[in-house]
Amino acid sequence: MKNLKYLLIFFFLLSCGYTPIYQTDQNSKIRLDIINYSGDKKLGRSITRGIERLKNNKSDNIYDLNFISSKKDSIASKDKKGNISTYKMLIEVDFNLESKENNKIFSKKFVKETTYNSMNNKFELSQYKLNLEKNMISQILQDINIYLNVIRNEL
Repeated sequence: MKNLKYLLIFFFLLSCGYTPIYQTDQNSKIRLDIINYSGDKKLGRSITRGIERLKNNKSDNIYDLNFISSKKDSIASKDKKGNISTYKMLIEVDFNLESKENNKIFSKKFVKETTYNSMNNKFELSQYKLNLEKNMISQILQDINIYLNVIRNEL
């Protein structure tokens, strides 16, 4: 009986036209020719690696990508003694996609912000900051992917 349920779910998913949202589409309507970035180099390299897959697409719509990335760490609050209790991290990416054929420009700003508590162990705090940064970059890449899917549908 249990196997029958799984079999029915499997056939339902096959017949309903389900496709993964973040699937890399080799027949995409967008191909990136040049990717330029400025600002924070580490963020720029991470984002470039995340969208590098669009350079090899077979498409007639060729775009140049320019983006500016920045990361800001600041103190969010202090305790009564003046010791830092929480920090705030802000990552911004100004995204500009320019068509080579008709000079059409798509621009969008992606912003992610988070606050986190201070720790006594500075090594653990730095590792935690690195994990937060990786997660925020991953979220921005997901937002960029969704935005590129919207642009593909407009073409």
